[in-house]
Amino acid sequence: MTKSKAKSIPSVKNPGGNNSLPDSRIQNTAPSIALGELFTHLSSTTGLYSKETFLSLYGCLTRMIRDHHLQGVVLVRTLSDDAFEAMTCALEGQQDISLYRLEGPETGLSTKSGLSDGTGFLLVLTNRLCAAVHWHTETSDTFKMYDGGWTFHPGDAKTLSTHITQHLEAPLQAELTELLERTAVDRRYDDKLNLLVTSLVEGLENRNRQLMLALDQVNRLNHKVIESERMAAVGQLSSVIAHEIRNPLGLIDLYAKLVEVQLEKTTIEDDKARETLTKNLSQIREATGCLETILSELTSYARPLTLNKKPHNILQFVEDICEFYSPSYAEKSVKIEVVDALSEKETNVLMDVERIRQALINLLKNALEVSEAGKRVIITVASRKGDDVVYIKVADEGPGVDDKNAAKLFTPYFSTKAQGTGLGLAHSRKILQAHGGSVELLSTEAGHGATFALILPKQNREGE
Repeated sequence: MTKSKAKSIPSVKNPGGNNSLPDSRIQNTAPSIALGELFTHLSSTTGLYSKETFLSLYGCLTRMIRDHHLQGVVLVRTLSDDAFEAMTCALEGQQDISLYRLEGPETGLSTKSGLSDGTGFLLVLTNRLCAAVHWHTETSDTFKMYDGGWTFHPGDAKTLSTHITQHLEAPLQAELTELLERTAVDRRYDDKLNLLVTSLVEGLENRNRQLMLALDQVNRLNHKVIESERMAAVGQLSSVIAHEIRNPLGLIDLYAKLVEVQLEKTTIEDDKARETLTKNLSQIREATGCLETILSELTSYARPLTLNKKPHNILQFVEDICEFYSPSYAEKSVKIEVVDALSEKETNVLMDVERIRQALINLLKNALEVSEAGKRVIITVASRKGDDVVYIKVADEGPGVDDKNAAKLFTPYFSTKAQGTGLGLAHSRKILQAHGGSVELLSTEAGHGATFALILPKQNREGE
């Protein structure tokens, strides 16, 4: 807690009469009352507002105190926020104001007082204006809003100040109690003022929300432009690389095939040598095929998607793909199961079958790679009644996804595999977004597997 270097406030006669407030206004300020609840209870207006709205109200009050040379006490708790701190500096060095910064645990305003560590406030007790503003930063993630409120009732401001003082550590409590008792405050209250301020703040809040939405839209559009430009650059580079590599790669595969043919016609008495040559040639062709797949992934990811959408029964579609891919699972002794959890049994989805097949096979392939013999991979086709989306969930019993990698899974060229382009999940998400859906990591737990989902709209809804 720091106090501005202000001289003592002399007792000033109040134009409204007695300097002290009626006893009924401060009798119910025992420390047992939770400060957080008291702030909300005494506020004339409460709700969710943008941080900018509280900053505007805070700034107006501090400038009014400074510009009109008001006399009294100001209690602030800015939570070390630079924006609020900058406005509080307007009160520094004011000769007629005693400024108390009630920051940190040393003040005594701990959770025992019922005041959250994320609650900031401004309490003004002066000879011509009394006000209380409070905001709660821990709700800022909800629509980027702060939960808080304000009041211009002198009695409420005095009640809050008195109650806060009772929670402070000595000797600060004694010092502030004495100061509040001899500080003259304006006891007059005009409800029209509160209505006017509330109306102006509501208008300001509406404008702030419009600006926030506009800024969010601009950021999203900017992100799309940057992503489009990046993909265009990647596409050009990938095309050049693919062209330059595919020619020698095709020759390698061709000559390996010719050697295989010649080997079949050649008599070699040493069976072991023949077996070794055949195996080496097979590995060469397998490696070239692997490189060809990587090149295809590079070029297909960077290339704009053209969809050929048709309605298909989603459950039948998934069952057919799982049946097609089941030999790969059987080879590794991993069981694959399909679960029907659709709210409507005949659910048709408008989609490009070949594209969605790529995305689903990619998830099935990833699940198989992390599964050990004897484990299961469960594919659930689900929808809820009234929803406009269908989920194709792929749940494995593998090691799960590390927390530090979870946020990067869909980033192009990021891979946790020793051999991989890192484009599988990124390309799958691109396909689903083109359909107006998405690919998500629904859940994961170390040692207990992960669940991914393809999310498809039932109706024709183009991706943004």
